[in-house]
Amino acid sequence: MQVLPGPSVHGVLHLQRANCSTFSLMAWFASTWLTTVAVAQPLKVVETDNVITVQQDGNSVVTYNKVSPPAPQGIASVYERSGCLHPVRSPQGQTVTAMFPVDHPHQHGIFSAWVQTTYAGQPVDFWNLAGGTGRVLHERVVSTFQNHKAAGFEVDLIHRVTSEPPVDVLRERWKVTVYPTDGTYHCFDLQTEQRAITTKPLKISKYHYGGVVLRGPTRWLTAKDKDVRNRTDLTREPSEFLNNLSSRRVEGNHQHAKWVALWGAIDGKPVSIAVLCHKENFRAPQAARLHPTKPYFCFAPCVDGKFTIEHDHPFKGRYRYLVTDTEPDAEWIDRQWMEWCDN
Repeated sequence: MQVLPGPSVHGVLHLQRANCSTFSLMAWFASTWLTTVAVAQPLKVVETDNVITVQQDGNSVVTYNKVSPPAPQGIASVYERSGCLHPVRSPQGQTVTAMFPVDHPHQHGIFSAWVQTTYAGQPVDFWNLAGGTGRVLHERVVSTFQNHKAAGFEVDLIHRVTSEPPVDVLRERWKVTVYPTDGTYHCFDLQTEQRAITTKPLKISKYHYGGVVLRGPTRWLTAKDKDVRNRTDLTREPSEFLNNLSSRRVEGNHQHAKWVALWGAIDGKPVSIAVLCHKENFRAPQAARLHPTKPYFCFAPCVDGKFTIEHDHPFKGRYRYLVTDTEPDAEWIDRQWMEWCDN
């Protein structure tokens, strides 16, 4: 991947174009390009018994949980989940994901789950863990890799029907790839492929959410959220959604978007995470579920109707994540999406 300038550099470029001659612009751009490449920081994969973390210049970018952390006091152990990404951090070290949020403790950072499904005639919900019909969990580490171009890992997850006896119905392969940047943003890809393990397909019903999910910090819950409306002990800060159609939280729900950004304040300073949906994904541009009061969303192809996942007909998806310590810059994210999809 070409190391692209971050959003702050992108803004400077527009200012320079307005005031420089052609010659000086070329010289400025050349020096900026060389500087950008030079300051790209090294990547490193660190694996323990419980997690895999990819670092840039010694700072955490994203962590994968092979084992679920124990549920906090007051939250039932049924909500524990392995096979998810948390924490995801900004270049300045802010955490833009949540695990065991008090309003929805079944949501964990970046995770994968379908809601209304059927296996062998039996309804199964892999999302709402308290229902006790299904869950998604880490199976094994396939590989880790690091070089001057990228670093990351491949892992397998299992979608399990938790009936008696339990049945493993899908195996999902994640490839997470982190790319070096100029330090003003973090960039990583999540590539997923889900295949049926048995001869029976998993049938995904038409539903208003489900898929690969991003859950943001609890402090970004709105004041109108019914689950924590009366909680005075929670820190609250403003948050919002933005997509490539310039839509926000309410009007953006179920729009077919190339990308969606979730952003808000942490200790009074802006932080954002944008998720880009590849143009070759199933039913792209996919419908995006934006919650009206909670800091979570997912690209949800099930919004547009039912489909099945079989061994010879897998579900595949590619998503890119851009994390900055700024409000989302729509023009910059558009450029990133085009650069990514054209390569």
